[in-house]
Amino acid sequence: MARQRNLDTEAKLIERVKELTCLYKVGQIANAQFDTPLHNVLQSIVELLPPAWQYPEIALGRIILDENVYFSENCSKSEAVQSAPIIVRGICRGRVEVIYLEEREEQCEGPFLQEERSLIDALAREISGIVERYQIRSEKAELEEQLRHSDRLATLGQLAAGVAHELNEPLGNILGFAQLAQKTE
Repeated sequence: MARQRNLDTEAKLIERVKELTCLYKVGQIANAQFDTPLHNVLQSIVELLPPAWQYPEIALGRIILDENVYFSENCSKSEAVQSAPIIVRGICRGRVEVIYLEEREEQCEGPFLQEERSLIDALAREISGIVERYQIRSEKAELEEQLRHSDRLATLGQLAAGVAHELNEPLGNILGFAQLAQKTE
């Protein structure tokens, strides 16, 4: 009985290590991928999903964000799906899913462990944070471009005002002399 308990504890420990390794690697991807396009980052993350679950040999990962779908490999229909929403700025933009291709014994949530629920929720929050950072970076770049455009327009306005002033002064003199010449006739 004690040996069985040790085996159960060891199996649970192995599962927790897999889950923590997945979260650690996702954190590394999130912090290191500033110049990488978002779709590449999400594809890297989706590849990390299956090994973190209890049955990695039959697990597939999928991230759905807006209109885009990222797979760990070709995904087929299955009844055993665990998912969590990806919520960015209060708006549900998609979901992260782990799919089992074969039936397994019932656990806490279908064939999924209770700890896997916590893991997928944590992954969804991390992905939400990554998407939000990319969105903020995109908005910042757009605002910087608008600022550069405004600066160019202001510079162009100053140049036009300078040219107008340089043209108006001699034209004013010419007009004054023309009016004087007209009066003396």
